[in-house]
Amino acid sequence: MKITFLPSDYLINVLRNLEDIQRVESSFFLRAVKIKNHSSKKIQLIKYQFDIQRDSKILKTISYDKEMIKKKAEDVSGLIDALTHPDLAKLILGTAEFWNKENLSINELEQNQETGLRLEHFVYMDKEPVDQLTFTVFYTENSEEKKEEIIIPLKQYTCKNHYIFPLKGAWIPVNTFDNPYQHRRMHSQEFGFDLVKVDKDMNLSTNSGKKNEMFSFYGEEVIAIADGVVVDSFDQLPDNPAAGELLPEEDLGKIIMELGYLPIAAGNYVVIEHPDKEYSFYAHLIPNSLKVKNGEKIKQGQVIGLLGNSGNSTAPHLHFQLMQGPNPLTARGLPCKFTNLTGLEGEKIKIIDKNFSIIYAN
Repeated sequence: MKITFLPSDYLINVLRNLEDIQRVESSFFLRAVKIKNHSSKKIQLIKYQFDIQRDSKILKTISYDKEMIKKKAEDVSGLIDALTHPDLAKLILGTAEFWNKENLSINELEQNQETGLRLEHFVYMDKEPVDQLTFTVFYTENSEEKKEEIIIPLKQYTCKNHYIFPLKGAWIPVNTFDNPYQHRRMHSQEFGFDLVKVDKDMNLSTNSGKKNEMFSFYGEEVIAIADGVVVDSFDQLPDNPAAGELLPEEDLGKIIMELGYLPIAAGNYVVIEHPDKEYSFYAHLIPNSLKVKNGEKIKQGQVIGLLGNSGNSTAPHLHFQLMQGPNPLTARGLPCKFTNLTGLEGEKIKIIDKNFSIIYAN
């Protein structure tokens, strides 16, 4: 048996200090697991087990029985059926190929058959961070009970540069990594977030049919978070006509055929390479609003485009993420810390980890 996982080297463990109870919250996300039978004999899967550990000591155990194993396998099968374009697989998994649909099975695996699971989110509170996740598969082969395990390292990530916020003034971040059901389900977007403002009545309005120009922050200047070089950009996709309204499906289909899935997802965008191979990504910009071009060296705080409603967007907003590579489909997402953010009461904020909080960039 061989077990592989995504991301393939380690999981990023994001920490949140819970000062009131003197605890540290560890939060990490296992994107996908593949279990393949390399034996000539059929095996029967019995149980999956996750052990959250620190210094090799087990602190918490989570187990899945046969019925849950079956449900997890069916979920994988459904995902593969839904991935009709290779770019969709890259967006979710970071790679176009992981499981082989032709070899997919459920609880019983013949030789070279495989199964798996995806999107496992773990949160653990203790006095110290956890540093390891062990995944064990219990199975029978010729009525003999066996097991196979892998050790998955958990690491904190420290930004290699000093970054400022990509917008000025007061904003509300939504779909942050604190919400495991949105951006975090996609590889490069794991620590991405969207930025919006409330209207004059203090409502977070995204009513369908509301025209883009009716949003007070539509057209706000988007700025570079640090010095760098523009390595990719696109600015030819029309804005969606209004909140809740996308471009006609016929137009979207032509764009996918010609340019792939990225412009459909991101709309008009900019990718900037910063020192030490960190990359920032700014999406859903207004068409023809880009102030920079590929290969151009830019400075921190320089205007790069205007906030819009292009691509896979339900209303005007800026989608932002930091990445480990230049391709927003396959690069690993990274947590980003900022140097110029404060909260509602003036408290210093380094990392955005709360949905619908109010932040201010000076």
